[in-house]
Amino acid sequence: MEQNAVLTLAQLPENRSARISALRLSGGMRRRLRELGFIAGTRIICLHRVSDGAAAAYLVRGTVIALRQNDAERIEVLP
Repeated sequence: MEQNAVLTLAQLPENRSARISALRLSGGMRRRLRELGFIAGTRIICLHRVSDGAAAAYLVRGTVIALRQNDAERIEVLP
């Protein structure tokens, strides 16, 4: 993985960390994620992906949060 390449959160491998760079979501989902700490510059770790890849658990600011893949694809991160 290239050090400064922008990835989506859905592309972040298990047990790897990155920093959130942008939320490409709108409305209630964007507001809710910002309330949970999904803010540019925040460190995030992919803890576990379900076997079919439809969802994953992430650690953000001390809280474990599960996201569907389609939502994680709209969050940009920098490794």
